[in-house]
Amino acid sequence: MTFDVVGLCRREPDADALISAIRAASPLSEVEVDEDRMLFLLRHPGGRVVLTIENARSVRVPGEVRRLLGIDVPPPVWWVESRAPEDDAEAEAEAIARGFTAALVAATGGSSWSSR
Repeated sequence: MTFDVVGLCRREPDADALISAIRAASPLSEVEVDEDRMLFLLRHPGGRVVLTIENARSVRVPGEVRRLLGIDVPPPVWWVESRAPEDDAEAEAEAIARGFTAALVAATGGSSWSSR
């Protein structure tokens, strides 16, 4: 299982907002871009993946966020989902995921949801 957190952004996150949020959450991580799958992978300096961030997706259908997450968020919003591995022995991945989403939502407005 993974720890999932979703940023529900009022404004479309641009590259600057994403980079700033990544650096705020994990300044020492290396960032790898998987263009084929449209993902950002944050790697601990030792090489292990601590966070996977999906590309932002526009949600414009009324009730869609409620259907998927069980919370009411009026559209339009930009959905940015990130996943941290559950088996992180140092327990830093969840903190990085929460920090990234908090910084992103602070920059773009909106709210967040997490799997716990």
